[in-house]
Amino acid sequence: MEQSMEPQTEAEAIYQLESAVGCPHCSAMLETVHIVRLLRTRVNFTSSLPRRGYVCACPECHKVIPAFVG
Repeated sequence: MEQSMEPQTEAEAIYQLESAVGCPHCSAMLETVHIVRLLRTRVNFTSSLPRRGYVCACPECHKVIPAFVG
């Protein structure tokens, strides 16, 4: 099965930033960021890591950027 390398544009949530910041990957000035949910689908060992989580992504280049959503 071939998977597309095109980034998907649907986000779990979109957060508005209080002030614009630059993306560390593409240098775009960001006023919003996309939040994408992680779901653990398979593990071959007993894991103490959570079953789900979130990452923050640049809406322009779709790369993961450092952030804390609390």
